Amino acid sequence: MNFYIRQIKLWFKQNVEPKVYEFVPNKINVITGDSSTGKSSILRIIDYCLLSERSTIVEDVINQNVKWYGLAFSLNNVDYVIARKNPQNETPEQQMFFSEGKVFPNELQANTNRGELLLKFNELFHTPKATFRIDKKKAEVNLNFRHFLIFSYVTEDIIATMNTYFDTHFFGSKPDFDYFLDDFIKIALDIEDAKQDELKKKYAEEKKKIEAEYKKREDYAKKKLTYEKTLLRLKDKFVSLGLGEDSLFNDVDIMLSIVKKGLQKFEQYCDNDKIMKELDVLKEKRKTLNAHIAKYNSLRREYKRYQDLSKDQGDSLMPLDFLNKHIEEVLDYEDTKLLVQSLKDSLQKIKETCEQKVELPEKFEQHYQDLIEQRQAVDSKITRMDKLSKNAASVRWMHEAVKLKIEFENLKEPKSKGLTDSEYINLQDEVNDLNDKISRFISNKAAIEAGLDDAINKYYGSQIGISASYNSCRPHFNIEERTLMLKSPDSKFYKRNVGSKSNYMFMHLCFFLGLHDFLLKQNNAFVPNFLFIDQPSIPYYADKTKYNENILNDDEKKLRDAFCLMNHFMDSIVGMKKRDFQIIMIEHADSKYWDHFKYFETRYVFTEDKDFGLVPEILARKS
Repeated sequence: MNFYIRQIKLWFKQNVEPKVYEFVPNKINVITGDSSTGKSSILRIIDYCLLSERSTIVEDVINQNVKWYGLAFSLNNVDYVIARKNPQNETPEQQMFFSEGKVFPNELQANTNRGELLLKFNELFHTPKATFRIDKKKAEVNLNFRHFLIFSYVTEDIIATMNTYFDTHFFGSKPDFDYFLDDFIKIALDIEDAKQDELKKKYAEEKKKIEAEYKKREDYAKKKLTYEKTLLRLKDKFVSLGLGEDSLFNDVDIMLSIVKKGLQKFEQYCDNDKIMKELDVLKEKRKTLNAHIAKYNSLRREYKRYQDLSKDQGDSLMPLDFLNKHIEEVLDYEDTKLLVQSLKDSLQKIKETCEQKVELPEKFEQHYQDLIEQRQAVDSKITRMDKLSKNAASVRWMHEAVKLKIEFENLKEPKSKGLTDSEYINLQDEVNDLNDKISRFISNKAAIEAGLDDAINKYYGSQIGISASYNSCRPHFNIEERTLMLKSPDSKFYKRNVGSKSNYMFMHLCFFLGLHDFLLKQNNAFVPNFLFIDQPSIPYYADKTKYNENILNDDEKKLRDAFCLMNHFMDSIVGMKKRDFQIIMIEHADSKYWDHFKYFETRYVFTEDKDFGLVPEILARKS
């Protein structure tokens, strides 16, 4: 933001020419002079024209003679003029004049009101939109441009005070400043605590959901485990009662299937007549299977005999085959040849017969094995049915079976009432993401706080004016406590009490100069690049009434150091960084203390013996 005041203009009730006070940008504009000449009313007039809700302008002499208060200012390279009628009975005037341009009209006439201008100024000053709530009063506070003026006013009441860096009393100690000043500071510094708090709130809500979901899942897992253990016990019991087949697997679905089948069997066989009828059926089936198996066994035996016979025949023909091959070597007669030929013919017929193999049907053996397995299954069922037949007649067995049936019917599989696995994973991811964002906010806040401390230390570290005992300390601004603290290298604790008013005055200067240095570096768009500093010399001139009264040599040096510090700031901002900045300073001391500094410019000297002060002498004397 580029803001500076061009002039203050006073219109008087009597026939006296309006009085104009001119100010220049990029300078330390000084108004000095005697006490009770209206110097401190300069800030009150500025603030009154900038839409204050109350008037703190002195009634005697000033307000009783002034009809209109006017302020000409430049904002982001556009000139504006604003005028406001004097308050009546300490009640601020709501009707105002406002216009774009450098010049006030010849005749002032209200053309707007404070409420309309407040909205207009919020736009002109690029004020962020935010709403705060005071819980106890359930009242809402809308952020406006005036909340950030507190960073531009270093009043007489706070400049040398202990641990008070913002004059909330000047703004009427309004509840919004009392409750939310630390929020205004964070907004100005771009510390997004509001977003962070929102994220923390959401994180807490989502974390609570996860914890509740985790508990649900934990409870479900316990119930599920109990269910599975109970189901396994029931399965084993059904098997032991002969109502089911054992399984090597403890799979839940398998166990449930076994138990259900066992229950069906119990219901089916609780009547012994049914058991006996099924036994008869099973035995008849076994009889039929045995008959089929016997036939298959007979066929298998005959086929084995055929295979053995074929092999024996083949073996008996082996000598004839040899004789056929070698007989001519031994007996070379015609009769022998006839015999051999006859043998050959006979041998050929036998070979042909032996080579005609007889094979069993392709699926003979498979059918046989199926019959065997069917008989085994029937035998197993008959064994169980025999046992059931005996058990069904047992009162104890029946009691156990009935108890088991009831227990199973009362057994309910637990159902998960929580999120699905994918929903649970998504929730975890969301919580982790929120935590990461919060961490980044915290990290960013730490970086901003460190940057502000560095900016303050830039001026504090120059060792201008601070007592030597605090030379090695480093400043830290505590946002929540709204105070500047010092920490020495050999201590873990911060110092809040630094003794003299002179030290506190220098700490206030270091803080505000460092603050605006940092805001300019951040390119803050809504805090004016403007400082009003009211009497840095107050620790040394507290008992002086005239500006030319001398102070002690040591205090004189410190006062020069204070002005040197301010000049150093302007040189850094305006000279080196080529940024715009305006300071208006009210002083009691003589201009000799700053005349040699580049950025100081004495604009007005108010004295009792020369034009009196803020109000013309003719009016002041009459009052």
